[in-house]
Amino acid sequence: MFILGNLFYGIANVLRIVINFFEISIVISSIFSFISFNYHNPIRNFFDQVSELINRPVRRLFGGRLVVGMFDFTPFVSILILILLDSFLVNTLFDLARVLR
Repeated sequence: MFILGNLFYGIANVLRIVINFFEISIVISSIFSFISFNYHNPIRNFFDQVSELINRPVRRLFGGRLVVGMFDFTPFVSILILILLDSFLVNTLFDLARVLR
């Protein structure tokens, strides 16, 4: 059973890294949207595309109700959803791995 526990532990670690990467990408993309008007910057384009992988489904889910005036709260809600996934799914995998070891 320890092999299955190690597998769950490894999956939880990788999933946590991916979730943290998406969180950081959303924050950087949001900062770029406020301070940088250069839309052709490859670094900005990269972070915008990565953050849109999470923001687009959230926008579809809420149907544009997260935009208030000129402020879009989609990145904030996306980060909250990622934190929820990290707290629930990743910690559950870690606990399951601990039990199986």
